[in-house]
Amino acid sequence: MIVYGTRATLLKTEPAAERCLSCNSHTLYFSVFSRYAHVFWIPFFPIGKTAVSVCSNCKQTLKLKDMPQSYKLEYDNIKGRFRIPVWQFAGLALLIIGIAFGVYTDRKTTERINKYVASPQVNDVVELRLKAEEFTTIKIRKVAGDTLIVVFNKYQTNQSSGLGDLKKKGDDDYDTELSAIPKSKLQKMNADGDVIGIDRN
Repeated sequence: MIVYGTRATLLKTEPAAERCLSCNSHTLYFSVFSRYAHVFWIPFFPIGKTAVSVCSNCKQTLKLKDMPQSYKLEYDNIKGRFRIPVWQFAGLALLIIGIAFGVYTDRKTTERINKYVASPQVNDVVELRLKAEEFTTIKIRKVAGDTLIVVFNKYQTNQSSGLGDLKKKGDDDYDTELSAIPKSKLQKMNADGDVIGIDRN
């Protein structure tokens, strides 16, 4: 369940030039708030400002929508003086950092896979997509010139996330029958995006 919503934080309280509508005294104050959206109580981004008027004499309190036009005009004049706190962009900043880190990690993973595919070694475990929803692993037993001698995992999974469980299995979960795969075929599978990862000890 995603917990989200909006909250407000006080920016500043200062005396207003207007008189109180209720008691006609010069004891009116505006409290200006910054509203922000949050996800799991982490502020994501600001969504504007609002205010309440409070009379310190008669205690009448009005929300912005209930204020008379003269109050709203004064609020419009003062709200620009109060900056939105930087911390209200925290969630957005974390999201941008997360995306940038994901892009960087994907790039490094792609570079590593390309390097390993170009120069496969004995005992490399290659994660493969065989079909749209069919994934498995192969283990390289021997590199003979332009040919790879491999054994296939006996098991398959319908999601790439399940490859981690397949890799945890030992040699007993691989076929004993050896198969020959040209390096060029592995390179083509990689170019087609069917090589998900390569583990090298």
